[in-house]
Amino acid sequence: MGRLLGAHDGDNDLDRPDLNKCPECGCYFAQLNCPLCGKICPDEFRAGNRKEVKKKKKRSSGSGRSYFVEWYHSWWFIILMLFVFPIAGLVLLITSPHKNSHKIICAVVMVALWFVSTFGIGFLSGIGDLLHKLVDTSLSQEEYIAVCETVTPESYYRSAAGYTDKFVTLTLIVDEKITTGEGKYDTYYVCRDTDDKFEILVRDCVQDDAKNFIAGDMITVYGEGAGKCTVYDMDYYVSYTAPCIHAAFIALN
Repeated sequence: MGRLLGAHDGDNDLDRPDLNKCPECGCYFAQLNCPLCGKICPDEFRAGNRKEVKKKKKRSSGSGRSYFVEWYHSWWFIILMLFVFPIAGLVLLITSPHKNSHKIICAVVMVALWFVSTFGIGFLSGIGDLLHKLVDTSLSQEEYIAVCETVTPESYYRSAAGYTDKFVTLTLIVDEKITTGEGKYDTYYVCRDTDDKFEILVRDCVQDDAKNFIAGDMITVYGEGAGKCTVYDMDYYVSYTAPCIHAAFIALN
């Protein structure tokens, strides 16, 4: 009883542990002698004496069934298509044989990247603003103003890190209004002291009616120190790096 033509010794699916195997030609047979070469089967190659052949592992879909992944369903190609042709990539992702949990993770990551590329990093900052209050809203305006420490622009400019999260008030002159597109609190005012020496950023987080200050306005800011920060003007494509204050209340002098 010979094995099929074209079969190889290493083909695990064709192994017959119930038959003798010829060590020379790989033929399987029930009798003592190999029907192809006529040699007697050694004891170690007879049925029941041969070591069990370890079968190669096949990729599984998670349901116990093996599957073959076509090249267009490979992860690298799906991710490439999601970047180049999102709709085609989404179709390939849905129709691929990959685990549903992996598909969901991939889809969530790609949607997040799409939001960031479309709306900018400011989209994530806007979410952060909703989760983290930039100023204390538990105090009334009178209570808030009462706890603010009066500091000079020079003192704040030179030691901004030391005032982080502390209640401060200082008087400044508006130099320019900028919008960053960061979400709820996306308005900043580039301000300076009366001697025009120290530049300070004031982030408008006012809790009362919004103000619309213009260059030259003298304002008194009541807010909380935010250290040094960098903001990007979406209108004129200019960045600013300076000590920053999150303003809860701003009064026009």
